[in-house]
Amino acid sequence: MTTKVFTDESEVIPLLIKMRLPRHVLLELASKVAGERANVAECEPTAVVGFETWRWGTRFSREDETLKKLAWVSCDRDQVNGIRNPDIGIKLVVCSTDLNTGNLVKAPKNITERGPASCKLIGANSQQIKMDFIAEGPNDELWYLCLHLSDKWIAIEVSRPDSEIGGVINNFSHRIVVAPPGEIPGIRKVVVSEDFADVPRPQVERKRG
Repeated sequence: MTTKVFTDESEVIPLLIKMRLPRHVLLELASKVAGERANVAECEPTAVVGFETWRWGTRFSREDETLKKLAWVSCDRDQVNGIRNPDIGIKLVVCSTDLNTGNLVKAPKNITERGPASCKLIGANSQQIKMDFIAEGPNDELWYLCLHLSDKWIAIEVSRPDSEIGGVINNFSHRIVVAPPGEIPGIRKVVVSEDFADVPRPQVERKRG
């Protein structure tokens, strides 16, 4: 299936404006999520990486005042948590993706498998046809805010999945590259010196009498 990839700023910026997703807001969101992700240890399961990215990305996107002013609201419909914009019919979900995020040749893969509810929405993207005269309630297109957060770089894209196999996305119909690999430095863990960390514990004395 053919994928449309947008990388040039002359295309990306207007598309993001049309989608009511200012680039500076997405960059700030990614930075804040990366700050929280820095607390995830390398030895933790892969699922933790995906969960923490989704958790903080969802929270920060819901709290962002600029997105609120642009009509983005919290959305838990169809058992898939994210934000939606009723004015343009888009649901945006944060997704942790691999090192192909922002790659012009290879499409990214999700770090953790999509559940049945997400797979159902991805399947709907492959056949969804917008007909404004049908009033059956909201029927938003699913888009992912794909974030690759590593110690090497932070890559971001806003992409529309339309196919998956076994919970792993294998095709996007559209990919809008917000930040390609190498443009933004990777996440850095704050290392606390041993001298600073070695704070004597307060003495606890049992009350007598």
